[in-house]
Amino acid sequence: MKDQINPPHYTNKSIETFDAICSQLSPMEIIGYCRSQVLKYSMRFGSKDGGTLDACLTDISKSEWYTNKLIQYLNDLKHDGSFISEPDNVAELFKKDK
Repeated sequence: MKDQINPPHYTNKSIETFDAICSQLSPMEIIGYCRSQVLKYSMRFGSKDGGTLDACLTDISKSEWYTNKLIQYLNDLKHDGSFISEPDNVAELFKKDK
């Protein structure tokens, strides 16, 4: 069975597509990119390809793939002692003390 989570058309280059995208982004943009992909695949869970079990498994596995990439990236930042500014968060829009 072909890899449906990170198929060859993303990995058969001299640089993996994910890494090429990240090479053009700041640390906060990489975090946002991964977060958006996790949200996208989680929200479309069950909505694509008739909501079959295979389609659901593919979507949640893609969400997991990006979650794992984000966890690895954050751990790498921590290990390297890198500093990132406070992330902008949509939840900040709803705080009463604003």
